[in-house]
Amino acid sequence: MADSVGGRARGWVVSVGSLSGVLGSEEFCVTAVCGLTREDVLSRLGVVHQESLPAYRMDNAVEHLGLDAWAVRLYAPSGAEWVYLFDVNGQTGVSHKRPVLKWLSEGTEAISVWSLIGSTTHVTQARDGEVVATCSTWMFEPASGSDPDRLNGALERAGFFREGGTEDDCDDALAALAAVEHEFGLEVEPGAVAGPLPTVIVPVQLL
Repeated sequence: MADSVGGRARGWVVSVGSLSGVLGSEEFCVTAVCGLTREDVLSRLGVVHQESLPAYRMDNAVEHLGLDAWAVRLYAPSGAEWVYLFDVNGQTGVSHKRPVLKWLSEGTEAISVWSLIGSTTHVTQARDGEVVATCSTWMFEPASGSDPDRLNGALERAGFFREGGTEDDCDDALAALAAVEHEFGLEVEPGAVAGPLPTVIVPVQLL
């Protein structure tokens, strides 16, 4: 795990880890899927030809694919429990969309954080093909859904939903990343995430 740095959520200091270190508080969307291989994830995304996939770095993927591309970069560290999808264009939130989360979470679990600059941060948990909890930090309210307790607990420990907290000098994106990283045991190598990763277009029929 990368060295943590300080972040703030709802005026409370939180510890942020490696996801936060590589994504920061810029516009981004990241989704983690538990217990699948990279090939499993590609199959669920409808990718038939999985050999020789193009690989793009975080800082040049948009340059090659364009802002309108509904594309994700896949990070599947060897021996890890989670496979990660990083949206090429964080504004689109492709991997956070409900149909995609439902496909990815069939028989397993997925957790997704989508942050828009100057707007809000969305956190969604899906399990067994259903969205079980979702929260928009803009609403200042706990997550809703059929089973929101785990997500709410993680967000509360990161400083969300507490009475008496100030909204000044807060960073919801960093805090949300810290919350899911600690709760679900997410761990990435920032250098690997920033470097070239296999990249695919998410088929429109999944959306």
